[in-house]
Amino acid sequence: MRLVQSKKPYVATYKEIIIGFLSFSLVLILLYPKEMLQEQILSEDVNYELSILYLQNMLKNDPSNETLLLTLAKQSIKANKKDLGYRLLKLLRNSKNKSTRIAANVLAYEIAKQDYFYLQQQHEYEKLNKVYTELQNIFDILITNHFYEQKNIKNLYKEAIFLQDIKNQYVLLQEILKNAPKNKKHLQDAYYLAYKLHKYDDAIKYLDRLIKIDVNNKQKWYDEKYYIIVKAYSFFQAESRLKAEAKNSQYWEKRLVNFYIDHKQYKKAAQVYMQLFQQSSNFVQKRTLWTKAIDTLRAGNYNKQALKLAHKYEKYFLRDEKARVYLLKLYLALNDLKGARSLSKKILRFKR
Repeated sequence: MRLVQSKKPYVATYKEIIIGFLSFSLVLILLYPKEMLQEQILSEDVNYELSILYLQNMLKNDPSNETLLLTLAKQSIKANKKDLGYRLLKLLRNSKNKSTRIAANVLAYEIAKQDYFYLQQQHEYEKLNKVYTELQNIFDILITNHFYEQKNIKNLYKEAIFLQDIKNQYVLLQEILKNAPKNKKHLQDAYYLAYKLHKYDDAIKYLDRLIKIDVNNKQKWYDEKYYIIVKAYSFFQAESRLKAEAKNSQYWEKRLVNFYIDHKQYKKAAQVYMQLFQQSSNFVQKRTLWTKAIDTLRAGNYNKQALKLAHKYEKYFLRDEKARVYLLKLYLALNDLKGARSLSKKILRFKR
């Protein structure tokens, strides 16, 4: 029988590994310029474990080199040494160098996003919520400090929607609208975001643009604008705005009337009705506005003023049967018997 001699496998000692690495590093340094070495370290197919050892060795001689630190962070994350990578990024995100801060924050966001989807697949919701909060914090830093380029704005806007970050959604949407000022969808979104953020002046500004551009939905935007004015501002602020709008618009004059009635300002509402009365040239419309003014005064229990307004235009409407019936009922209801008798005589004479 042939005997086979067994051989014990050789295992290198820790000392031999270190000596081997140092020798390898020395050879690299002798054969390659520093710039070429860093280029090799950054390549995709590099041995991550070896590059980490190399970078750590270089940092002993240049501990403040943030480029090396950032590279070490990247390689650590690729080598699944995330704890080391995260610690380095945490330092670099507060760097005095803007370029380093941008790169570190962008990388931190990308890694956190990867972790988020991984945890989502694993259904680890407690950790998932923490990572989501971290994503929101990093994203806010990126946008607040303008750590982005114009070409990335649309993608960042999508990220803001994903993060439910309405503050930064609004910031980015304003940037988008600079290049697409007539985009109805963007203007509508900008209006809703401004309203949610209590930026009511901005919300009205976007509504004014929608009123001009989105002709088919003009009435809807008018109604939205009125709603904001009466809900978001004090009485005097809202009154001032509505009066300014009403100077050149009967639509807003009617809205001003509604506003006054809602706030039980019946005298002011009646005054606006009579302003509309003076502007109108249509007899039937004038009669409607006049009777509305009288009825509004009565609603506020201003009966003397209602009767005064009725008598003032009695002669003007005397030939109109509907107006005569309205006046006679009014005088009787307000116990103006003298006025009722006088009107009755005029009606009899008129019928003859």
